[in-house]
Amino acid sequence: MLLAALLLCQSIGPAQAFELFGFEIFGSSDDDPDAVEIIDPQPYEVSFEIETDDDDLRELLQGSSALAQRRDQPASGAAGLIATAKGDYRRLLAALYIEGYYAGAINIRVEGQEASNLPVTMPFPDVAKVRVLIDPGPQFLFGETRFVNEPPQTGYSRDQVDTTARQAFSTGEIARADAIDEATDEALEAWRQLGRAKAALVDREVIADHTTDRLDVQVVLDPGPVVNFGPVSVEGTNRVKPEFIRYMADLPEGAEFDPDRVASAEARLARMGTFRSFRIREADDLTDENALPFVIEVDERKPRRFGVGATISSIEGAGLEAYWLHRNLWGRADRFRLEASVVGLGVVSDYEELDYELGASLSKPGFLTPGATLITSLVARQEVLELYRERSVTASVGLERIVNVYTVGSIALEGKASEIEDDGVTESFRTISLVLDATYDRRNDPNDATEGYFLSGELRPFYETEFGNEGLRSIVEGRAYYAIDDEEKFVLAGRARIGSLVGDPREELPTDLLFLAGGGGSVRGYPFRSIGVEVAGETEGGRSSVELSAELRVKLTRNFGLVGFADAGYVSDTTFPTDGDFQVGLGAGIRYKTGLGPIRLDIARAVDPRPGDPDIAFYLGIGQAF
Repeated sequence: MLLAALLLCQSIGPAQAFELFGFEIFGSSDDDPDAVEIIDPQPYEVSFEIETDDDDLRELLQGSSALAQRRDQPASGAAGLIATAKGDYRRLLAALYIEGYYAGAINIRVEGQEASNLPVTMPFPDVAKVRVLIDPGPQFLFGETRFVNEPPQTGYSRDQVDTTARQAFSTGEIARADAIDEATDEALEAWRQLGRAKAALVDREVIADHTTDRLDVQVVLDPGPVVNFGPVSVEGTNRVKPEFIRYMADLPEGAEFDPDRVASAEARLARMGTFRSFRIREADDLTDENALPFVIEVDERKPRRFGVGATISSIEGAGLEAYWLHRNLWGRADRFRLEASVVGLGVVSDYEELDYELGASLSKPGFLTPGATLITSLVARQEVLELYRERSVTASVGLERIVNVYTVGSIALEGKASEIEDDGVTESFRTISLVLDATYDRRNDPNDATEGYFLSGELRPFYETEFGNEGLRSIVEGRAYYAIDDEEKFVLAGRARIGSLVGDPREELPTDLLFLAGGGGSVRGYPFRSIGVEVAGETEGGRSSVELSAELRVKLTRNFGLVGFADAGYVSDTTFPTDGDFQVGLGAGIRYKTGLGPIRLDIARAVDPRPGDPDIAFYLGIGQAF
């Protein structure tokens, strides 16, 4: 039952202000640069009269009005009120166009007079009365729509662009103004995928026929020439070598321009973790040879960083953790990290019963190819569970490769020496594994997704030298997110995870390769790794497992939200999880949005608790549960 967890990270350098839940913990904050002192406040009351039965349109119009959004604060004098009212004509008209209303009538009257005719010196009473009257008129449909120089279809799947926006820009569809913009952007992107980096909008002719309520649109594009990548220059670098940044970007001079290649370059630079910010900027003009120069602008992070953290649990006691990181050892974004953690303080009196971990890792981006990173690590750890105690040393070396913007794969050779003590019997294992891992991430925000999905898979063929056993461990996991409403106030999230182990007799396999479930990242409401298979009255790890989770996330304010969730899982002693009794946990939680991701507090309870299971379990952490 995790009761508290907080990780504070600080770069080496001057102290900065730190806030949590809106309260300043240390340091000082500057005054709000957007704060404006109102010299001559002019209060007002505003009312809306909109001739429509469409609640969504009504909400859109009121949400577009500055008069409505600022009604709780006075205007800056009569001149400020008149300026706001006059600006609302344009804002409301744009909102009508977005929904396809091109014959609307808008009247904004301040104290009975049309705002567009009022002088800025007009005097008003203490509380001015503002009436906004809107007649949207008919909703227009697209009539004739056409592109001049529309991009052709391509047979190469990697160059194909979604045509959803261009399909919405068709005869008979609602003539939303943003549909025109989106279809134009989609067509320009299609030209860019064909190597024409400077494709541009030349002209757009829009004719509204008020007799038929139709909108005829012609969009003229200039594809421009097929261009090649030009020279790449680097600006802003201090410690990281410019030639290494160019190497990692991998935009070879003379190769045909490809926006996907630029996107992959951005993904590689982002994963290096060395830059506070960066931008790959296209030059405004082509060279005489139709080459497109690029400039990579970077802002480097400080090279060294350390972090400390603490946890407290009614079962596991207090825990401490710390790390030290160097981001750029030799000028090529080499990352060296030392970390240590200990759990169980205050609960156990014998230090030998503490959970601990001490590790070091080194990663070298751009190993052999720009998309590959060499990762080596050495970790010593002890884990004490009710089921067993494990002491181990693990060494690994592997390659991680960015396949594209969404896909990352890795392969590693891992060696592990472990001693596992169970019921007073200690067994030694020496395991060699080949670890193959891949992820495909289409979430809109990895820390707090509201749409998209995430897929991952791991294959681990292994050989245990002490008993001469071999096997294959595999895990597949999927997550999906769906916003029920346009404002993403209600989000459904789901997770499914299946594991399987093929190998020799279970009792001769390393315990850490067997499957257990339960805990904050698994089935909430149950102790960590307490769900397994029953063998002679004892709980042990199994050969397979299934875990399922579902959440309804509700945003109450900009920063606060609620979550209701259900978790379920079981562990089976068969190779494939074809049988087993689900253990189910139900609960609710709160979320508070921060720059690091949402802080979450979950409370869960087992539906059918077993002897020894807690009545209530608490979990506190940063980021959503999945």
